[in-house]
Amino acid sequence: MPACRKMLMTLAILSMALLVVGCGSSDVRTTTSEIGTATSAGVTATSAPTLSKLTLVAPPGPMAVPMAYLAVNDKLVEVAEETELVIWENADQLKAIVAGRQGDFVTMPSNNAAVFYNKGLEIKLLDISVWNITYLVTADPQATGFSDIKGQSLVVSLQGSVPDVMFRFLCAKEGLDPEKDFAFRYATDPTQAAQLLLAGQVDNAVLSEALATAVVMQTKTGERPLRKALAFDAAWVGATTPSDDTPIAGTVATPRVLDAPWVVATFQREYQAAVDWMLEDPVAAGELVETELPQLGLKAPIMTASLESITWRFTPADVARPYLERFYANLAEFSPEVIGGRSPDDAFYYVP
Repeated sequence: MPACRKMLMTLAILSMALLVVGCGSSDVRTTTSEIGTATSAGVTATSAPTLSKLTLVAPPGPMAVPMAYLAVNDKLVEVAEETELVIWENADQLKAIVAGRQGDFVTMPSNNAAVFYNKGLEIKLLDISVWNITYLVTADPQATGFSDIKGQSLVVSLQGSVPDVMFRFLCAKEGLDPEKDFAFRYATDPTQAAQLLLAGQVDNAVLSEALATAVVMQTKTGERPLRKALAFDAAWVGATTPSDDTPIAGTVATPRVLDAPWVVATFQREYQAAVDWMLEDPVAAGELVETELPQLGLKAPIMTASLESITWRFTPADVARPYLERFYANLAEFSPEVIGGRSPDDAFYYVP
């Protein structure tokens, strides 16, 4: 159908941030903000030295917004003469950037951070800021959970990914077997899952942002409107305990800045402020992505709506640790490899 073809390019771009397995190499796209050598009023002559450049690394899509805000608005000028923003497109690129020490502060899913750490890469988790990004998207106007769509068709992308493992965990808690209780299939990537849902070839899909918002907005005035029926963080708490949560993504630091604690402290302060700004003015945040990162092809209305659908909460790593340990343990019940075989030890968590 024409509407589906029209969405193809947008969906392909949106899905890049959701990939957990690389399918080949592609060029890393960068946006660089040139920053002067002036320091802020709070920096004195006895302050620690500034770095010549800081490289911030983020996925395309909503999770890039705080990093983009820092780069575009020169928010790290007191610790770096120049700030560069690099966008990673798949897990292979992300690993190459981290292993090659091409980035200083890197936004990534919490399970990727655990995998990289368990493989010996020198990183420390600074924070968790994203606590939900995944939804059950459905054409069923009454459904509120997986039990309500029993017997219907359902697609999940990327077998073995965190959304897939979370889906299987939640189904098990409801006494459901995906292969037996749904007309179940895997898609090769999130774009294909969205296309199947838009085309009416499946009734339901597990989708993450900004893709979940994109398909809902695309069908809002159509004959078959789609809706977000279930947020995975709410479902997770309901299936476990109120003290559990879903620490999905955050920021890690690499060796160069770990040796400069004043840089880390400044970054954490400014990153938290960037998250606060984004939550206070999601319209401006959406416009920032469209105007300052046009190569991503993400339009402001979709980005704004997507940001409002994500559970954001800046939480330092040492505070988030109990949630991460329970989250990792629950994921490992179904797929130990999704966290690199084991829960990271003490050295994984940055403590100021």
